[in-house]
Amino acid sequence: MTTLPADDARAILDLANQFEAIAADGFEGRPYRDDLTALAQRVTAQPGLAPRVAHALGIMIGLIGESDRSGRFAAKIAILREGAALLEG
Repeated sequence: MTTLPADDARAILDLANQFEAIAADGFEGRPYRDDLTALAQRVTAQPGLAPRVAHALGIMIGLIGESDRSGRFAAKIAILREGAALLEG
């Protein structure tokens, strides 16, 4: 596994957290799709970044899913998956 420089890892985590914030808005019933699409476009415009952010989102999805046995955050997870799919093209 390749280790990213700290700044790269921080940037990837920051972007994943931005996706999570958008998903939280959607989970709370606010419009999110335009923001999700715009963020995905910003990420995919930078060569090589989208797969790393999508991977971080996958980890985030897994962690939320593991801790949410009741399925309360299913809508949030679905939005995060939608974001990851936009990154994967």
